This record gives sequence, C-alpha cells and structure tokens, in this order.
Amino acid sequence: MKKGLYFIVALLSGVLSCSEKLDPQPNEYSRAFTGEVRKGWQIRSIQLLEEGKGTQSFGLPVCLGDDIYFFYAGIEKSFEISNGNTKCSAEEPDIIISDTWEFSNANATMNIILPLFADFKLPYFVREVDENEMELEIFLDEENRSRYRINFRAVDEE
Repeated sequence: MKKGLYFIVALLSGVLSCSEKLDPQPNEYSRAFTGEVRKGWQIRSIQLLEEGKGTQSFGLPVCLGDDIYFFYAGIEKSFEISNGNTKCSAEEPDIIISDTWEFSNANATMNIILPLFADFKLPYFVREVDENEMELEIFLDEENRSRYRINFRAVDEE
C-alpha cells in the first residue's frame, strides 16, 4: 500500500514539476477577424432578407461607407470604428466607437457595436469569414423570418 502511495506521489511530482511555457495562440476565426495585430474592414453591402418577401439591398451613404471597423488581436480584444475620409458631419470625431469585441465559437456569434443598428453590443452570427471577406447576420424576430446580412471586405491589415 505504501509503495503505491509513494509511486502516485512521485508520479504527480514529476508531472507537476515539468513546466512548459504557455503561449496561447488566437484561434483561426480570431486571426481572420484581426490579422496578426489588427485588421480593418469596410461594409460592402447590407441586405434585408425577409421570408416570403425576398431580399432588399441597401447602399450606404459615402460618409458611412468609408468608415473602417478595426479589430485588434490583443487579449483586450479592442474594437474601433474610424471615420473615413468623408464625415457625415463636421463635428464627428475621427474615432466613432472605441470598445471591445467578443466571439463565441459555440454559436459563432460576435458581439460588437454597429452604430447602423444600435449604440450597444448586439450578437451577430458569423456566417462566413476569411482573410478578405466577412459576413455577419442579425435576426430581427424570434421566428428567424427577418434578418440583416452585413458584408464586409478587408481593407487594412497589420
């Protein structure tokens, strides 16, 4: 009995004394959003999809269409919306939003502020993302019959 106890203690000591440097790496989706340091995205199009009514596409005014949505790769997961070259009003700041972003692999949702829809975080489903394009979707009703689909293209990466 004592030999078994000594063996377990020795085994646990050996396992616990081994130290490997933890070097967390962002998962694949996070890198697609952020690049290595940060990545900028612009909204390419917005569509309203309604069951039984088809799809409506919306164009953005130039002052909104040139805004850049920056996702940062650090642990703090910073998020900024930078005003583009054309401001909607002269009083607008260069940085429209400065907040954080969150992503859940479990249900493929990204929580961010998109001022076109709300001035607080909402959960957007990530339908697709790669190094050049990202497509988010938000449902407008509990029955999932109406939704907005927001298409982004990558424009700036570090």
